[in-house]
Amino acid sequence: MRIVIIIPTYNEGNAIGDLLDAIENEIKSILHEMYILVVDGNSTDETIRIVRGREKIYPNTRLLIEKQKLGLGAAYCAGIIYVINQLKADAFIEFDGDFQHNPKDIPRLVAEFEKGYDYVIGSRYISGGSVPEEWTWHRKILSRFGSLFIRWALWLSTHDNTSGLKLSRVHGFAKSLPLAPEQLISRRHAYKIQFLYAMLKNGAKTKEIPIRFLSRKGGDSKSTAEDILESLKVILMLRVHNLWRR
Repeated sequence: MRIVIIIPTYNEGNAIGDLLDAIENEIKSILHEMYILVVDGNSTDETIRIVRGREKIYPNTRLLIEKQKLGLGAAYCAGIIYVINQLKADAFIEFDGDFQHNPKDIPRLVAEFEKGYDYVIGSRYISGGSVPEEWTWHRKILSRFGSLFIRWALWLSTHDNTSGLKLSRVHGFAKSLPLAPEQLISRRHAYKIQFLYAMLKNGAKTKEIPIRFLSRKGGDSKSTAEDILESLKVILMLRVHNLWRR
């Protein structure tokens, strides 16, 4: 199987080099063709230079540069289209570029894929999962309540509905994701909800595995109040669409 780890970046120069090294160290024991695709939003720091340097060291690393920063969801869409059409991937992993996801979890995701699961979610909200202790109490409540609200509003069975660490099978599932700009409800973090909904509605055999979500390396979270509003918009539109089809 060919599995591609997609990493969106924008000014991640303080972390991306160490992250690529750590990922390469973890995937060398995986018995599949493992690739890394960095999708950069035309960073103004050293990110592009660092990734190009790692391309010379690691032949399985690729760099895709967007003309401008269009948002996390748009970056993932560009990356997914690339791995499907250019790299002919059998599966891909969505992975943060700032060490909030642990590279050691990659083999665990792949292990569940090998067992026949189509969609493997790194979950903070099942037994064994966690969020950073240093998060403020209101951020912890907002994150946990937000995931529960999505579960209730969209009638989902999953527990962590805003996780950014996921493995998706391409054939039969990810190829039908809303990847065109006109299909994407949100180009920001809320794209995760739409993708999750689409994969589950498409019948993907799903498994959640517990992960320890880490603190962002080199700064604060990039999430904003606008992301909350975007999430509500996505939930509302998906709910209306679901009711309309019933």
